[in-house]
Amino acid sequence: MVRRNPEARFMGGAWVFPGGAVDATDQSEVAHAAVACSNEGMLAWVAAAERELVEETGIWLLESGTVATSDRPSGVAVFSDILEREECFTGDALRYFANWITPSPLPVRFDTRFFVATMPPGLDPVVDRIELVDARWIRPPDAFELSDAGEWDIAFPTRKILEFLGGFSTTAALGENIERQSDVTPIQPRLVVVDGQVTILMPDDPGFDEAAAGESDPALLSALERTARSGGENPPEIASP
Repeated sequence: MVRRNPEARFMGGAWVFPGGAVDATDQSEVAHAAVACSNEGMLAWVAAAERELVEETGIWLLESGTVATSDRPSGVAVFSDILEREECFTGDALRYFANWITPSPLPVRFDTRFFVATMPPGLDPVVDRIELVDARWIRPPDAFELSDAGEWDIAFPTRKILEFLGGFSTTAALGENIERQSDVTPIQPRLVVVDGQVTILMPDDPGFDEAAAGESDPALLSALERTARSGGENPPEIASP
């Protein structure tokens, strides 16, 4: 996991997974050539994941082997560098396993794909010290302990992904589970106001279906507006049921 710069306007100081937005570079011919071995329908997503991993942590998932380096080109230069060396990013290194969509009432929203990759022992990321200020390999239970103690700020979707990963004792077991998935179903939580507090509901939580109508509830929108005025772009203080 990596820690965002505390001075960042959005999720400053939070511990997250490396990643970022799909941009025009990731949809270019040179990018798709660099990830040509990947699932054709996921080329832009895979290209973005590979590029962001290089830019933020210095980790290159290459066909010749995974390496970490402080030499981090950005944008199209990442993909050009690979092709100039007659290499490409290995096609099966990233396994797509989850898709989270931000609840509709929130002012800042994401449609996020999550991937996993197996890393060789002893490989340490090199963060850029600009967007990210720290990185750490950590087991999910240890991340929960730090979060529960107030030492780490971990967003709700990140915690849920950690809970999923923590359900497997080995990377092989995780890989087998992902291979058995016929499709990835998008997860879009809903927000409701319970006893004056904004609460997150997951698809299998009681009241989830009914909450669809409540996302236009004036009490909910007012709570989100107050948070936006007081906290800039940071998401509201919310609780899980």
